[in-house]
Amino acid sequence: MTKGPRRESTLVGAATEDAYDVFAPLLEKYWGPDLHSGYWDDPEDDTPPERAAARLTEIVTDRLRVGPGSRVLDVGCGNGRPAVSLAARTGARVTGIDVNRRALRAATAHARDSGVEQLVSFECADALRPPFPAGSFDAVVLFEVTPHFELDELFPALARLLRPSGRLVLESPYARVSPTERMRQRTAEYYELIDAVSLETLGGHVGLAESVGLRPVEFRDVTEHTAPTWPRLLERLRRNWGEVERCLGAETAEHAVRVVGRWREMPEIGNMIMTLVRADDVLPPG
Repeated sequence: MTKGPRRESTLVGAATEDAYDVFAPLLEKYWGPDLHSGYWDDPEDDTPPERAAARLTEIVTDRLRVGPGSRVLDVGCGNGRPAVSLAARTGARVTGIDVNRRALRAATAHARDSGVEQLVSFECADALRPPFPAGSFDAVVLFEVTPHFELDELFPALARLLRPSGRLVLESPYARVSPTERMRQRTAEYYELIDAVSLETLGGHVGLAESVGLRPVEFRDVTEHTAPTWPRLLERLRRNWGEVERCLGAETAEHAVRVVGRWREMPEIGNMIMTLVRADDVLPPG
């Protein structure tokens, strides 16, 4: 595991909210509203980033295997676009949680405008201390959220919320190799930029999941399919660099581009979709 400084609660506090408020408006405008990686079939695929991100949302959603009557928790839901898409696609009832109140207000407005306010709700809550009874959800989904947490804290908190045979599906960066000093040095600035704390290997994910009764049923490395995300976003940002500098300041803008570029160029870091199932005969701690 490559790690930043450990915090008592990694998605609660001003740092994460401040980082989101600084970067989200620009990213929503030039990357697209889903605010996670896109998915392209191959290098010749010219799908716009907005549609590519929506495609990844759909790929992850389909792995939840939910439908009308199901209850789904979206952890770190941000502006709520994937949650709304999930509800519209499946008919499931979706609860999104996040610590950014501005993002949650935008999420609520989007659900209303999309006509799914009866299916989707949003709450300001800490994912490490979720305010729901045990066994509340048929599925839990996370889009590029796990680096903000220590997994030995996150997995127990979420496993407790799943009903027997419930699914946890995460789309996330991960360490393809055991961390080296080079990796730690090159990821330190990125952790600071996005207020993250750790990046686990596949084996680390599996071991920690199994320790709380979550059984892996599918792993898919989607690195090659998500790799175009940063180059295509950067191209758009550079075409509109005047606005980027006005919003962030020239020094902050160049720093952010440099740091994210170094992160995205590291072959030791991949992107994955992992599906875990709550074992029927194991009661998670807590």
